[in-house]
Amino acid sequence: MTDILTLIEETMTLHTLLDPQTIAVIGASDNAESVGGRIIGQLKSGYTGRIQPINPKYETVQSIPAFSSIADVEVTPDLVLIAARSDTVPDLLDQCVEKGVPNVAIFSSGFAETGAAGSALQQRMSQTVARSGIRLLGPNCLGFANFRRGFRATFTKVPFEEKDGNIAVIGQSGAMGIGAAGLLRDEGLGLNFWAATGNELDLTAGELAGALVDSDHDAPDVVAIVLEGVNNVEHLLAAGRRAAELGKQLVVFKVGRSEAGARAVVSHTASVMVESAIFEAACEQSGIILVDDMRKLVDTTKAFAAGRRPRGNRLAVVSGSGGMGVLMSDAAEDVGLTLPQPSDGLRSALAGLIPSFGSTGNPIDFTGNVINDQSSLAELLRVVGASDEFDAVVVSGIPKTLPDSYRQTILDGMHATDKPYFAYAHQQEVLVDMAGRGLTCFSDATAMVHACRKLVQAQTQRRILDEAATVTASRQAELRAVRRVVAEREAKEIVSRYGIDTPAECAVGSAEAAWQAARRFPGVTVMKINAAWLPHKSDVGGILLDLRGEAAVRRAYEQLTEVADRHAPGPDAEFDILVQEQVPSGLELMAGLVRDPVFGPVVSLAGGGVTAEIVAENAVSVVPFGPRRARQMVESLWAGRLIRHHRGLSPAAVDAVVQALLGLQQLAVDEPAIDEADINPLIVTGDRVIAVDALLTIGGTE
Repeated sequence: MTDILTLIEETMTLHTLLDPQTIAVIGASDNAESVGGRIIGQLKSGYTGRIQPINPKYETVQSIPAFSSIADVEVTPDLVLIAARSDTVPDLLDQCVEKGVPNVAIFSSGFAETGAAGSALQQRMSQTVARSGIRLLGPNCLGFANFRRGFRATFTKVPFEEKDGNIAVIGQSGAMGIGAAGLLRDEGLGLNFWAATGNELDLTAGELAGALVDSDHDAPDVVAIVLEGVNNVEHLLAAGRRAAELGKQLVVFKVGRSEAGARAVVSHTASVMVESAIFEAACEQSGIILVDDMRKLVDTTKAFAAGRRPRGNRLAVVSGSGGMGVLMSDAAEDVGLTLPQPSDGLRSALAGLIPSFGSTGNPIDFTGNVINDQSSLAELLRVVGASDEFDAVVVSGIPKTLPDSYRQTILDGMHATDKPYFAYAHQQEVLVDMAGRGLTCFSDATAMVHACRKLVQAQTQRRILDEAATVTASRQAELRAVRRVVAEREAKEIVSRYGIDTPAECAVGSAEAAWQAARRFPGVTVMKINAAWLPHKSDVGGILLDLRGEAAVRRAYEQLTEVADRHAPGPDAEFDILVQEQVPSGLELMAGLVRDPVFGPVVSLAGGGVTAEIVAENAVSVVPFGPRRARQMVESLWAGRLIRHHRGLSPAAVDAVVQALLGLQQLAVDEPAIDEADINPLIVTGDRVIAVDALLTIGGTE
């Protein structure tokens, strides 16, 4: 992938887009309700720079001197806004290039989104951009608004009150992006920037986010992004990493998370892998927080915009309603937050502040008696906020029926601590009022707890970023890039070089040789067909377990030979029979490698055995990653039950799985010809982890 410093330098060229001193409008109109008229009208309402209307029909546009063409303007504009018929736009773009214009935004539709003719127009513009270096927003976009600098370069009427804040909203879809911005403003949050990127012929949401994050003046604390597709993903990931370095945050909602049906290939790993999982892993490894619906985008953005970060995942729930306390406790458990019970000393301090019918546990119930007496609530909130037993505090609730003094008490609790501190307030007017006073409130208590979890997740992701993993080749590549499947025996020999244990085995060509091999293994024996043309042996009865004694081994050899002859693709298809020590039963996992065309090598961990594709839940990391990320993969599988359950992995087994994942990563770097690797099952038995079966596919370029 492109170096992050190179990407950051590229985004720095956008400062004239974010802060243009002169804006020209091609297609400007005197009709205030037309597209060109709205653009001029909105610029006049707040923009303090020079406006240059361009339309040969007018001498003036809305009392501003007009020009016949971009070639006639007195001062070369920093930004040209184009609202014209699609078939005229490529020529207009060429004229901008000739004039030396650095940035254009094209509102016009009728390009790649409409079919072949529109695609041809867009392709012509792409060539102009590549040739000239001009930066282009759109086409087919609503434009943007920089509220901090006081201008709106858009024809749409921004459907919310403008208020400078610390949030930027970017959407490929104009409607979805402006919808998210409107929801945030409706709940009292301030925006400093909004943009719609449209077809993203040139400028992408990721690059625009990077430019905002790195801007001296326009930098928001949070950038909320709505994506339909991902163009130039490197810019998005670089923006996420840069934001994390600066203590800021990207929050992304990507629609269209369907499975990659085209990835119908040989291995289980590739079968259970979906493009969305790889994208999510790359984002997580770049410090980006992902959400899966619009409401979560708004709630998560609100939480980060409050500016506080937790040191851990210990949540204090403070409520005047026992039921609401239980609800939030359930939500905390669902997302992996802990609700530690107060120490004896803290309980004693709380007991003097809560009625006897309340609760000093966690959730802390100060009861509805607050209606009659608020005197102790302020001290209770101060004590909880100051305690080193919690990392974040959530309070329920703030009904509008209680006096303003109650709201002030909740607000004072926030000022008494530096921890994340949120409150539940289901009424819109209360949300807005408290936001205006500096307290972030949520209309849904469960959503509030989930937002706290996102704050914790971001801190975890930043620790992974701090790990700064790099992986270099450790040996000379040995595998030629000739398309083929590497059968089990050779595949296991290869993976064993990377610290992954494999069972003792022997390849044989007769029943007598099978028995002699089996005699070397104590206890029971496994026998299986070893053939590159049979990657999924169990589907056709190509594996036999629990073999004991000479008769059983000889019978198994004959049976497997018959199965191989029946399923062989031709009379000359090669195979042999593997005789293998039977590994003691244990937890079956699957570790795999897929080489993605966009992200490169991707390592995954999932449930193993024949159920791998049925369960299809996996943890994924894009290479490179370090031991901390590999451990997180193990800990995240099956909502953490792989670690926490009493039948889960021992600490030593976790270490062994981590080393197997790191070994697969090294294999991917050392042997670039490998397209897929599949270790299934990877059996965990006691503290030992053993690759019982393996499969490699080589991508052919020769």
